[in-house]
Order: sequence, then C-alpha cells, then structure tokens
Amino acid sequence: MSGNNGTAESVYKAEPLFTKEQVTNMVMPELMANIKDQYDRSDEIERKYDGIISDPEDEHQVRRHLLTVDLLLDQQTRLQEALDRKGRIHGGLEKYGQANGHAQSFGEPSAGQELSPGDQFVRSNEYKRMKAGGVFNSALNRNEFSVGMSQGTSLIAWSKALQQKTLLYSATGSSGALVQNDVQPGALAILQREINVLDLIPRLTTESDTIEWVQETTFTNNAAMVAEATATTGTTGTKPESALAYQTQTTPVRTLAHWIPVTNKTLSDAPQIRGIINSRLLLGLQLALETQVVSGDGTGENFLGILNNNINVQALGTDNVLDAIFKGRTLVRVTGKARPTAVVMHPTNWQAARLARENSATGTLGGYLMGPPSMVGANTLWGLPVVESEAITLGTALVGDFSMGCTLFDREQAVVRVGFVNDQFIRNIQTLLAELRAAFIVWRPTAFTKVTGVP
Repeated sequence: MSGNNGTAESVYKAEPLFTKEQVTNMVMPELMANIKDQYDRSDEIERKYDGIISDPEDEHQVRRHLLTVDLLLDQQTRLQEALDRKGRIHGGLEKYGQANGHAQSFGEPSAGQELSPGDQFVRSNEYKRMKAGGVFNSALNRNEFSVGMSQGTSLIAWSKALQQKTLLYSATGSSGALVQNDVQPGALAILQREINVLDLIPRLTTESDTIEWVQETTFTNNAAMVAEATATTGTTGTKPESALAYQTQTTPVRTLAHWIPVTNKTLSDAPQIRGIINSRLLLGLQLALETQVVSGDGTGENFLGILNNNINVQALGTDNVLDAIFKGRTLVRVTGKARPTAVVMHPTNWQAARLARENSATGTLGGYLMGPPSMVGANTLWGLPVVESEAITLGTALVGDFSMGCTLFDREQAVVRVGFVNDQFIRNIQTLLAELRAAFIVWRPTAFTKVTGVP
C-alpha cells in the first residue's frame, strides 16, 4: 500500500498552475479575475461528487487550482499592502501639504459621504501612484491600469450629462477650464435628455454570463362547473383539462461601453476628471442602456427590448390618443393579468396629448383636457405616471407593469479604465473607458401594451 501511495503522489504531484514569476507581474484586476477563475474551475469539479472525490485526476486538479489560489492571494496581499502604503503616503502629502492642513477643498465629498465613480477614480491608489510618479507628465511612460468601483456602485446610477467623445485637452475652450480653481464638474452646457425609464425597472445582480429562466408560453383555462356523474361508464362527471406550458429561455449578459480620449496634462492636472467620469461617460452609458431596454432589436449584441417582445398591440384607429392608451392599459390588466405602473411616451407625442383642448374641432377652444398650465405635480395619465423618453419611437406609446413584467440584471460592478489606443502613446493622449455588463429580461410580454399611431 505504501508503494502505491508513493506512486500516486509522484504521478499526481500538485503544483500551482502559475509560476511565481507570472503571478508577480500581474496587476490587481488580473489577480482578482484569476482567483475567481480558479474557484470556478474547482467548483465545477466538486459538483460532480456528493462527497469525497473518487477520481484521482479530478482530485489532483482541485489541489492545483487551490494551490494556485493561495499563490494568487499571497501576491494580492503583497500588492494591496504596497498600494495602501503608497496611497497613505501620497494621501498624507496631499492632506498636510495644504496651507490649512485639515481644510477640505470646496466640492470634495465629506467624510462618510458615498463617493461617485469619479471620486473613487481620483482617490484610488492606482491613480495616485501614477500621478505622483509623474507617469502622466512624460511620453516615455507606457502604463495601463483600471480602477474597480466599490461594492454596490453602479455606473448607471451616477450619470449627470451627455456622452462626449471630442478630445479633451488643456487649451482654452476645451478642458482647460477644468484646471482652474473652483470650477465644478458638469459645468459645460450640453443638451441632454432626462433619464426616467430605468427608474421603473427592478434591478438584480448576477454572477453568471447567461441568465436561464422559465417563461410561461401557454395557459388555456378550461375550468368549469362539473355535474355529478350519473353512470360508472361514459363521460358524465368528467372534469375539463386546462393547458399550461413553460419554455426555458436563456439571455446572455451583454457589454455596454464607450470611451473618450484625454491628454496626459488633463489627466494629471485636473482632479475634476471625476466630472468627466460622472457627467459624461456614465450618463452616456445610461442613455444607451435606456434605449436598449425600451427598443433593443435583439440582434447581435443588442438587448431584446420591451417593444420588440411579443407584447400586446393597441392601434389608435378612430380613437384619440387618451382613449387608445386607456385601452392599452386594459389589455395589460385583462390579457397580461398585471397592474400597469407607468406610461412611456416620446416628448413630442406627450406634448400633443398634454396640449389637447376642449372643443378642438371648433374655432373657440376650451380649457386644457389635462389641466391648466399652472397645475403642479408629476405628469399623469389615467392615474399612471407619464415618463417622457426619447428612447421610444416617435408615434408609439408604451403602457405596462414595469415592476413585475421585466428585470435588469447587473453582471459587473462599475469599471473605469485608463490606457492607450493606437498611436496615443506618442501623442501624450490616453483613453478613459467606462463599461458595464448587464442582461435584460421581459418575464411576461403581455404585461405591456404598445400603442401605435400616436399623433
């Protein structure tokens, strides 16, 4: 037995999958990704057994994965200690290098205040280390790094202004204003549309790249009153059979991202870079995500949005828009067995509905059907809040149960990355990238009604 054990140990000598040199060269995001990957691979093997692993090869692989995790965790600890040390030193220099030492600069978040992605970026150890080392001041340095946001931070929850891809540089008329004293982020006047639709939709987290879910495809209700059987044979007293069918669906997690080029001088000299992150990159993501949720066509990497699911359709016909929307609301309740929570309309279509007047067919107009212009409060229609959104097609209105009929799954926490693209290295330019990963599911298409032909 001892000889056999010795042979097994020599054949299945467990060693990490990475060498120490390979792990030493990894940055923090790589370490985190590889640690999760090793745990996933170990779990995949463990799931094949109820208790002890009976296959020596599988047991050997699990040992190798866990040894690799130990090696990666050691390097993560060392790297984190180094980053914390540098961050503490640079943080102390910034704090006590000010004239008043303890004074907080205008516009800085107070202690205990939740930090926006932009604040987290400029306060990160990675950014401070690169800035203090003069990386952004020299074209001879080529470095790439990423900053992960704190747990619970959502890229789409901090958007303030519209996406902008024009190069930001330090000259007057571009980002030069960012390096002047007391200039607040988001001060640029950029036309943008209000965000509301995403606030209607529940959001859950997921740790997978594919959502597997069950959709009810058929429900035929044949329930009926049944008379007592009058004979031991025949069909008297037979209960009717109803039909209920389900179908398994899979929805992949999609990546939504965009970037802007920023000069090294702007990246180094403008801590208000947080304004670019908060009010440009992140809102751009939110605008695109709203459009995908409402009207994504499901092709390629697009979501299958609500309008392109097999939802109820109510044509305007001879009705006015208010009557048609009420009929769409009724379809949600009767056909979808759901409770409508909101109406989504294009601003132009809502304008026509809101400005409708009594006696519109005559020369003498009466009062506004939806109330006088001085009326305060949220816009409502048939007791439902009205959400104005340019994500919906002009001429179409959407009414539905957004609380129960659909869900947005957040796969990846907020990530902001900085790196080089093409010849940016020799031009003192770097790329600022923001991205998210999410999946969208419409659980019950009949919980929504599309009203077409809206004037």
